[in-house]
Amino acid sequence: MNNMNNDDEKNRQIAELEQIVKETEARLNQAKAMLGQVSNVSTQYVSMSSTPDRVVIGTFTGEYMIDQDNKQYPVPANYASKSKLVEGDQLKLTITKEGSFIYKQIGPTPRKRAIANIVLKDGNYYAQAGMEVYRILTASITYFRLSPGDEVTILMPLSKKSEWSAIENVVSSKGGFQEQKPSLPSVDMLDQAIENVSKGSDLEEEDELKESKVEEDSDDITIQPW
Repeated sequence: MNNMNNDDEKNRQIAELEQIVKETEARLNQAKAMLGQVSNVSTQYVSMSSTPDRVVIGTFTGEYMIDQDNKQYPVPANYASKSKLVEGDQLKLTITKEGSFIYKQIGPTPRKRAIANIVLKDGNYYAQAGMEVYRILTASITYFRLSPGDEVTILMPLSKKSEWSAIENVVSSKGGFQEQKPSLPSVDMLDQAIENVSKGSDLEEEDELKESKVEEDSDDITIQPW
């Protein structure tokens, strides 16, 4: 009986010591983080979780990444703009033990490009390439310091219709990010095209739009495979 009591007491002491060690480590990590903030010295985050990193594979939609279960994951707009991600690109998302999201492009979709003009409509930015209008991330506008009316090259999926496009390069720019409505020809046609984009339409009304288009000088848009 005494031996059993001694074993129980020993196990209790071990459990208490383990708890003290865990609490001490947590306080030490907290103190290191506070020291880094006060001294403006970056410090590495230490995870107290034993959960391993989680890896998710998905497809870029223009704004989000969607996995095979149709779950949405936010993709930083700055990353999407700098990486020139296109709808259909395959991404790998690593969710670390600390909760950080790390994206990596693992399967670029075949691309085509076109020359387009930047358009501002109701606070949203679009790229107009001929009669086609594509949505543009605002982060791309600020990253390239574009204004409505600027000319750019854009990237889209080669084999499917897309709602979004990515800015590849700047052809000509006014030089600065400006919140103003551009003066472009064929305003009625542009409004109709933007309305079709917002509704998710496949923009099959090309003939009707051509009939209502006012006379304008425009260069042919050359679509090239990536």
